[in-house]
Amino acid sequence: MRTERNKDGTFNVWLSREEYRAIPRAADSFEHEIAIRLMGDCGLRVTEVLGVTPSDISRMDDGRHYELEVTNGKDTTGSYQGGKQRETWLPVEVEATINRYVQQAGLRDDDPLIERSKRTVQYWVENAADRTADETGNDDYRRVSTHDLRRCWANYLLVEENVSPRIVMALGGWSSYDAIEPYLAAPTEANIIESMSAVEL
Repeated sequence: MRTERNKDGTFNVWLSREEYRAIPRAADSFEHEIAIRLMGDCGLRVTEVLGVTPSDISRMDDGRHYELEVTNGKDTTGSYQGGKQRETWLPVEVEATINRYVQQAGLRDDDPLIERSKRTVQYWVENAADRTADETGNDDYRRVSTHDLRRCWANYLLVEENVSPRIVMALGGWSSYDAIEPYLAAPTEANIIESMSAVEL
């Protein structure tokens, strides 16, 4: 885990995929886990999490994978009433967790999955991260914010899995490469070894 201190005293935290996975495992409930995973596994902003309903989930054309329609995405242009719309990738495991929660809670198709405030969801992440810090002994978890989960998702796709930036931009709702560039961290030692060991110098 790598942390960067911002000028305002807050921190940016760069989590590996394994470090991230410990956080939803430490969630207090299905509802908390789903909120965390919508950010860390689907790339949603915390405000976008609050707009997700069961009807936003659909099966893709191959019949095996799922997508999630984000209807209240961030709009920096002011061109979209109610927010920008996009579709993002919904991992099968996350869809199954959401489906279990929907059945358990008796939610209707148009009911919000997470009918809470932005601050409440932020608190859920802080609480799960604090519990993870206690379990692992790594106090850097106490600096993790909701935005770090989205950062982890984007960085993992771009740096670890070499997914095309254009695909990540579309899934995450970024309109330009400049907007996504901050989510690129320095390559890990493993990335360097894998890439350079095949090069003849």
